[in-house]
Amino acid sequence: MRLLYIIFLFLIASCATVSEMNVEKGTFQTIKPPNIYGNGRYLTNETNSIISYNANIGKNKTIPLPGITNERTSCDEHELLYLKLYNEFCMQKTPANINYRLIENTLGIQFNKTTKNSNDSYFGWGVGVQNQPYGFLMLGYNGKFFEVGGAGFWGLTINKASYEGMWYFYHGGTFAESEVEKLEYIKFKDVTIFHSYVGAAAHASYYWEKFALSYAASITNPWFVNELPAGFPFKENDLRDAFISFWFPALLMQDIGISYTPNKIKYRLGINQITGVKFPRQYWGFSVQMAYLFSGD
Repeated sequence: MRLLYIIFLFLIASCATVSEMNVEKGTFQTIKPPNIYGNGRYLTNETNSIISYNANIGKNKTIPLPGITNERTSCDEHELLYLKLYNEFCMQKTPANINYRLIENTLGIQFNKTTKNSNDSYFGWGVGVQNQPYGFLMLGYNGKFFEVGGAGFWGLTINKASYEGMWYFYHGGTFAESEVEKLEYIKFKDVTIFHSYVGAAAHASYYWEKFALSYAASITNPWFVNELPAGFPFKENDLRDAFISFWFPALLMQDIGISYTPNKIKYRLGINQITGVKFPRQYWGFSVQMAYLFSGD
């Protein structure tokens, strides 16, 4: 039995692959989160739908992200035991000099549908496209004169990134394949990366006659990833993803706006502020929305 256990551990070690990276410098393209403002009017029907066209306007900005650290990744004692990693291949804690390149000018289309209950609460869902597709769920209270609510969203996007850092790769060879182990400093410029983002939004509005004053805030992780492309370990164009040891920082966007709804068409103009959850700098821009409101089962 002991012999079988030793053989099992040997097979795990011999076939294992580790690819990790300390990002020491990097700039990551980022777009603003979806514009989720709520209904902005009193809902008189049980089922309500909105289709809207949204635009963000402003000057592209580079946002520094202080306080990020690459944690030690390649010196775990279990990896040392089973994967035969040695101290000379350890990557120690290092600062990560990372920036977001915020792309201000975006266009999008969004559809959402809400179902209102007799107690003026509502539940809804929506989908949209802003660079790439996203979806969200929402709930809230819609009274005679004001509305409050929240939403959670998840989306996919394609952004460019430039970064560099120390990359460690280990591949335990099988009986037909020799081991590969390397540690080197790598650089990538304008790499196109398909990735996801997640966030949550809260909104409130006060309306009278055909006008409404609204406020919305959203917190989003614009790079919801734990890996980045790194290295060509086996052959040309065989790009291997590498684990990173930190989460990208969240961004906070606040938007205050006024809307006018003469009938079924709503026009909204807002001003928004982007800042980080853990850093104090502020960046400003504008938002524009035109929506068509309709009801029915």
